[in-house]
Order: sequence, then structure tokens, then C-alpha cells
Amino acid sequence: MAKHKAATEITIVQEERSAFQQWVDRYKWPALGLLAAVSAVILFRTNQAQSALESDRAAWGELHEARTGALPGERASSLMSAADRLEGPLASWALFEAAGNQAFGGKQDDVEAARAAFVRATSGDQVHPLLEKIEFPVGLDGAESTLSAAMEQRLSREATWLEQYGNEVYDNPPLPDGHPRVELVTDKGTILIGLYEDLAPEHVANFLKLVNEGSYDGTRFHRTMTGSMIQGGDPNSKDLDAKDTWGQGGPGYTIPAEESGLIHVEGALAAAKKGGASDSSGSQFYITAQPMHDQFDGRYVVYGVVIEGLDIVQEISNGETVEGEAEKPLEAVVLTSARVLE
Repeated sequence: MAKHKAATEITIVQEERSAFQQWVDRYKWPALGLLAAVSAVILFRTNQAQSALESDRAAWGELHEARTGALPGERASSLMSAADRLEGPLASWALFEAAGNQAFGGKQDDVEAARAAFVRATSGDQVHPLLEKIEFPVGLDGAESTLSAAMEQRLSREATWLEQYGNEVYDNPPLPDGHPRVELVTDKGTILIGLYEDLAPEHVANFLKLVNEGSYDGTRFHRTMTGSMIQGGDPNSKDLDAKDTWGQGGPGYTIPAEESGLIHVEGALAAAKKGGASDSSGSQFYITAQPMHDQFDGRYVVYGVVIEGLDIVQEISNGETVEGEAEKPLEAVVLTSARVLE
């Protein structure tokens, strides 16, 4: 009979675990629980941030809609209504814009309404930080000032002007018989200009010369002041690759100032000039979208007025601007062609 071998004894050797492995075994489940809790908090805050972003987008959208009215009075009314629906600093900003649009209607009631809106905009603990905490070159001749201080000065000047001249609506004299007319065709619409050849003959003659030479064709309105004015006529603005030179160009000469006696009514055509200069630019001009007596009267030469297309001027003036640069349009409107009408 075959003999069976005795069973071989098997010894199982258990490997000793390192201190790190023991630490992992001990704490991995609490750590995973903590990670899950942190992830939940991050997700919750992300959702909150997304909701806040959507709310901000809606609020800014409402503010943008309120400022798209064609006339300053319409925009002021819309902005006041929007301010009642908005909250916090954005409501303050809406009231500030409303004050700016209301201020220059040419009547004491307008200035008083603007003052009331301005006081609301700068009162309480929810004042927009851009109004009082940062200085911008918004004073006369580009002096540094807060937006709040600049508005205070504008309201005071307008009130003083009204006290001096009363509530009558001042206007320029009628255009003379047979006055020259110029048609400005833009990619937003057509603007028809009448010229005061009798009151500013040198400026009018130069403007007509440049129009007939085609100098303005393809230029852009390179500067806008929201609801106030548009500026163009710089030959440099034809070149999209030279935006840093826009506003600096001209035909190589200037025009001596003329005492036309004309004021900056709504739709006034006037000659631009460099800061501190006495002579007018050889080609650059601006058109007011609203009366701008206290800002420009006596400082620049007015030589024409909009006959048709004031709504186009106002639309261009209210175009979107580059963030942080209030007078630089995001997409400058093109002056496609200019021609003298028979």
C-alpha cells in the first residue's frame, strides 16, 4: 500500500503595513465625506454666482432699454422708471443718467427735476462707486473730477444761465435765403445740414470745399458724448488700423475763429479744435444732439444746423462705447458720403 506524505504546513506571512497606509485606512472615509461636503458647498456657491450673474444681466438689460429713447426727455423718464425697479448701485446709476438727460431741456422745471434725480442718485449707502470714488477727465478742458462733482457743476451752471436769461427758449436766427445745404449719408441714415454762410463765411467755405473734394467720404464719427454730441471729419478715421490716431488728424491747416454769434442749440454744427487752441480744426466738426449752451457757447464756432435727421444724430450719440472710455464708440459710425445739394 502506498504511503501518503504528511501534509506540508503552510505559513501565511502577513505583510506589515506602513504608517502612511495605516493613516490612509484610518482617515480615508472621513476625508471622502469632507470632500463631498466641500464639493457640495462649491456647487451651491457656483449656482448662487450663476443666479446673481443672470440677475445682473437682466438688470443691465433693463437699464440699456431705458436709455434708448430718441430724445433726452424720453430717456430721462424711462431711466427714472427703471431706477424705481432696480436695486442698489445700479438704481443710483440710472438716476444719475436720468439727471444728465433731464438737465438740459432749457427750462427751470427741467433743472429742478434733474437736481432731484441727482440728489437721489448720490444719497444713501448704495451710491454707485463710479460716481464719487474715482476721478475721470470729465471737467472743462479735461480737468480731473468725479462724475458726481462734474454733474454738480453742470447743474449749477445751467441754473445760473436760466436765472440770467429766464425760461425763454433761445434759438439761432433763421437760415438765410439760398443758404448752402449739405447731405451727410451715414450707415445709420441721412443728415441734412443748413449752413450760415453769412455769419461764418470762412468756416462754411472750408466745409463746402472739403465736401466737394470728397475729403469726408469714408470718415467716421470717432467721438461721441452720450445723448450730447457726435464728432467726425478726421481723415485718420478712414483707417481702422490707426485707431490710436483718430481725433488727431486734419488737412494740415487750421481756420481762424469767427464771431458767428450762433449758439449751441439742438442740432448745431460747429468746428472742433484742439484743447487750448484758438483756431478751429481744418476739417473736424461736431453736431450737438441736445442744447449745450453752458459747455460750448463762446468757445467754439457754430456755422450750421441740422435741418433733417436729428434723430440720426441722437441715435449715433447714444451708441455703445468702449468700456472705460466714455467718449470712444465701440463701432464708429461711417460717414459714407457727403455732397453739396443744389
